[in-house]
Amino acid sequence: MKLPHFPLHAVLFPHLPLPLHIFEERYRAMATDVTADRSPYGGRLVVSMITEGPEVGGDAVSQSIGTVCEVRSAERFPDGRWLLLVVGVARANLLALDRSGPYAIAEIEELDEPIGSDAEAQVPLAQRALDAYLATVKRFVARTASTGDDSQETRDVTATLDQMLKPIRLPADPVAASYAVAGVLQIELNRKQQLLELPDAATRLRSEIQLLRRESRFLADDSALPPIPTADLGYHPN
Repeated sequence: MKLPHFPLHAVLFPHLPLPLHIFEERYRAMATDVTADRSPYGGRLVVSMITEGPEVGGDAVSQSIGTVCEVRSAERFPDGRWLLLVVGVARANLLALDRSGPYAIAEIEELDEPIGSDAEAQVPLAQRALDAYLATVKRFVARTASTGDDSQETRDVTATLDQMLKPIRLPADPVAASYAVAGVLQIELNRKQQLLELPDAATRLRSEIQLLRRESRFLADDSALPPIPTADLGYHPN
């Protein structure tokens, strides 16, 4: 299968959405071709994480394992920019790149999604670890965003976070659950890429449980992190 290739400083997981702001000329052409009626690409492209080079204005080197995604909505602005909302549909191995056209075309092979041994039993363990992680994130952000000892300020920040960080109920399907956790975890891109490349859902869930517990311990340790200015705080689900 051949699909347009879009390298990013991001890791997209199957089942999860990603907004794309398209402004480079080559990717404007890509968006036009992908979203066209009777497009040979069927509204799909493949994204992969950049390992070397720029995201804009050059030919970046990226990971050989990426994600096929499907355009769910597309808006073209009068100046030619596009706003696409894509959703990951499958992992893919990028076998070769053809850069002879206006944008790169990747020859890909979609990868299977094995469940793995004891995967169903890992889902409730991941749910508990995720609940604890999100609770710790809330406490950490409220503690860091509060400028003094005003308990009312802390309560106000916590109430805002309760609106932002709703409880997340993992799907029963271990594959979908493993990618849902991967999307929530606030970890380095290289670690997210490692999660994407793991061989099956059970292995991914076990790794994520360890990461969730590790991150919870780290965030709960007041001495582990320096103070962060309130303006720098944010929660990015991707």
